[in-house]
Amino acid sequence: MPAKPSGEIKTSKVSVRQKNGDIYVYQRSTKYDPVKKYNVTLESKLLGKIPRGESELVSTRPKSSSGPKTTKAEQAEKTGTKIAAKRSCVGMMEILEHVGFESSIDSAIYGSTELGTAQKTISLARYFLATNGQSAPGITTWQLTHKMPYESGFTESVYHELFKKIGYDETFQQNFFRLRCSKIGSNSVIAYDSTTISTYSQNQKDAVYGYNKDGDGLKTIKILTLYSIDNMLPIAFSKQPGNIPDVVCIKNALNELSVLGIETAEIVTDNGYYSISNIAELLFNGFNFITLIKTNIKWVKSEIVENFDELNSIETLCPFDASIHGVTVKLMHIFTRNEYNISDNEINSEKKFKKEIYLHLYFSAQRQAEERMQFDLEMYDLKERIEKREVTIDDLDANMQKKVNKYLNIIETDSAINVSFKKEQCKEAYKYAGFFALISNKEKSTFDCLKKYRKRNKIESFFKYEKNIVDGRRPRVWDSFTLRGRLFVQFVSLCYYEYLHNKIDEIKRTLGVENGDNSHDKKVILNRELKLRSWLENTPIYLQLQWFDTIESIEISSEIKKKRWNTEVLLRDRLFLEKLGVTLPKNE
Repeated sequence: MPAKPSGEIKTSKVSVRQKNGDIYVYQRSTKYDPVKKYNVTLESKLLGKIPRGESELVSTRPKSSSGPKTTKAEQAEKTGTKIAAKRSCVGMMEILEHVGFESSIDSAIYGSTELGTAQKTISLARYFLATNGQSAPGITTWQLTHKMPYESGFTESVYHELFKKIGYDETFQQNFFRLRCSKIGSNSVIAYDSTTISTYSQNQKDAVYGYNKDGDGLKTIKILTLYSIDNMLPIAFSKQPGNIPDVVCIKNALNELSVLGIETAEIVTDNGYYSISNIAELLFNGFNFITLIKTNIKWVKSEIVENFDELNSIETLCPFDASIHGVTVKLMHIFTRNEYNISDNEINSEKKFKKEIYLHLYFSAQRQAEERMQFDLEMYDLKERIEKREVTIDDLDANMQKKVNKYLNIIETDSAINVSFKKEQCKEAYKYAGFFALISNKEKSTFDCLKKYRKRNKIESFFKYEKNIVDGRRPRVWDSFTLRGRLFVQFVSLCYYEYLHNKIDEIKRTLGVENGDNSHDKKVILNRELKLRSWLENTPIYLQLQWFDTIESIEISSEIKKKRWNTEVLLRDRLFLEKLGVTLPKNE
């Protein structure tokens, strides 16, 4: 017997071939009619068509309705079509994008790693600079209104994994440094110095108690940086435990420079890197050098004594600094270089050789007054604290104990402690206050050498920016490799900052200055430039960027049309962007 009809509505897809070969696919709802004895169609809906010779279903064009036609605006109103709108901050981001391109920082990043890592690195580096060193978690909301190369979005796990990946990828880092080095000349002057970052962390294996430049008593990690003085470019950095003395770091720096393609350069350091063995390494590797040397070294002090009267003569006055006198002594000096066995890295022999060097001696009366005052205050403070029993000699560090023994007489009785000064020793300390010395194997001129050494202060500013502008005062990550990755991103951010800072300085030197062009040397234009220069001189770079962050782009799109426009820009701001070479997105 035939099955009894269920009476339920059934839905199925039906394909109908057309004369042109297209197949129309319908969704039909049917129900069995017991009276008519067959299935009747209750509803039929066209799903789409499969064009002739193809297998994929595509949508069909809807039938045009009969009757009077309506405009797109009327259609949007009837159907309730919504407008899609987006507002984003473009002024500051256009400046940073321009800096990344013009400085070749971005191309060096893209040329050193794969696309995704490069985009994340650049985006996070721009964030650190744009926000004046806000911590990384802030990027999760900041990215909503600021366009960056990495468009998929940052979360805590994204930037943490980025730090870790970079930390383990030494190839990426060294290739970036190599490309940075390619921008400087073969005879460039390179400053080499270190700073420390403090941490409470117990997980950072490089964090140990050592010399702390912030003086906060915490464990430290040492960051060593190579900085091209001529080009004003930071070119490379390395990380070491905080207790490694500066004086033993120079050999690794020379190895790194050699690998990065710099075979000859003039290295400038402070007295923390002076030692006979370091100078020997510099000479052996073909590098010229300028280094600050301590004046209490026996052979240096003897030359100061020999030239004491000349250093107080008006004939030795510095032409660009009236507070300093200087003389130069040419010497033949004996250097010792340790030679190692490659297999076990142990000293095989010591090689001694003579080399001609220039010892530059300087005296500053202003510096003498400052050093004497500092010495007096320090000794008086020690004297009072000991007499009041606030501190004992054993409580002092080794350096302070040495000073107490050298400059103070201490007589202790049951009732009191009497402290007096050793007059002759204190007089001897006064005698050498205000002197400092540089040595070089290349610089013969007393004051040309001083001028080059002073440019080294640029690296001190760089360390200040590192701690205050890109959130570099604390590690903020758990392990050593992740820290290395974070430091690298911060280094890229500082490269951005240095380029922008130098570019703005270059612009300031031209503003309000006649250049012989009649169309430029008009009073109204020069006055406008002077106002811009005044603003640049009195506004830190971070606040300059924040000022331009108020320039927003509004994008509107709907079924009707698309539009984009920017907020208005002041005449002064437009002049700055023009001088910088930045073009904002055009209104559409």
